[in-house]
Amino acid sequence: MKFSYYADLYLKFGKKEWKNSTFVKNAGIVANRLRFFENMEISDIKPSVIRVWLDGISDVCNKSKKHYLSALSQIIKIAIEDEEISKNPLVHIKKMQHITPRIEPFTNEEVLKILEASKKYNENFRIFLKVGFFTGLRTGEILALKISDIDLQNRVISVNSTRSRFGESTPKTYLSIRKVPILNTLYPALDYFLFNHIHHRYLLQTQYGRPYKDTSVFTYDCWKPILRELNLKYRRLYNMRHTYATNMLYQNFVSPVELAKLLGHSTPKMVYDVYVNYLNSNLKDFDRNIQIY
Repeated sequence: MKFSYYADLYLKFGKKEWKNSTFVKNAGIVANRLRFFENMEISDIKPSVIRVWLDGISDVCNKSKKHYLSALSQIIKIAIEDEEISKNPLVHIKKMQHITPRIEPFTNEEVLKILEASKKYNENFRIFLKVGFFTGLRTGEILALKISDIDLQNRVISVNSTRSRFGESTPKTYLSIRKVPILNTLYPALDYFLFNHIHHRYLLQTQYGRPYKDTSVFTYDCWKPILRELNLKYRRLYNMRHTYATNMLYQNFVSPVELAKLLGHSTPKMVYDVYVNYLNSNLKDFDRNIQIY
């Protein structure tokens, strides 16, 4: 049986289970990255064949290659279930090592400069920045916020969904559905914004009354010009989340476990791997005048 037969089954089964964004991603992997195997008999895909294929991929990092191998493995497992083959050749392929790039959060001074510079831009962008820097929500989660998700009386934001170019869906993981406190520094701006947009369904809506599909309009029309104006190294809007997280830890406002809950991570591992390691390696602000004895 051809590899293409099982690749089609993989996508057919997945379409019923995955989010649309996941389906599009995996369909792209099958069409582009796994085309190498398309006309092969599934039984002819040996470890050496897979190594040749992997060695021929030089335009992406190991993180992407791990995604490709995962898709390939799932396709082969369907063939194993059909008893077309008896063993997954990927068991002989060495696991890809991927080092997560080091984060580059903004300094407190840079955050204040960015917020000040944003005053010349539209109100949607201004409140978008404030929510990002003072809650640590993912950018897609901010775009999906509805007025009903924001409880000013109890000062909490309920995160129930996320938005992307593929539409609206549930957040990244089950624990991403969460409540985040509204800090006192954010409350006045949020209160004022909601008072003037009380009849909106979404916190952020376009001039046509629709939610933003992604952050591209903010990135190109506002964010990039501000960073150029302030002579700051370009970082994605997502970096607001990294900045929030590192400051919450550095100032000892929360523990790593508490931060993981605020960020919507399933375990504190991500917090330790990314944020604690960053702080441990960043000693430029360490107070060397302390007296420990």
